[in-house]
Amino acid sequence: MSNTEKIEVAEQRILELKTLINHWKTSNISSRRATADFVDSIISEKQEPQAA
Repeated sequence: MSNTEKIEVAEQRILELKTLINHWKTSNISSRRATADFVDSIISEKQEPQAA
């Protein structure tokens, strides 16, 4: 894996973690699965415009 690929993976992970932290701060959802589903949906929505 090249440095550029490593950076892209790390940046994506940072985005996921920031989204998860923001969700935890603003949500009362106690289920880990519900939280994971919610964060996945947010991340996929943010990625759609980039893919086009």
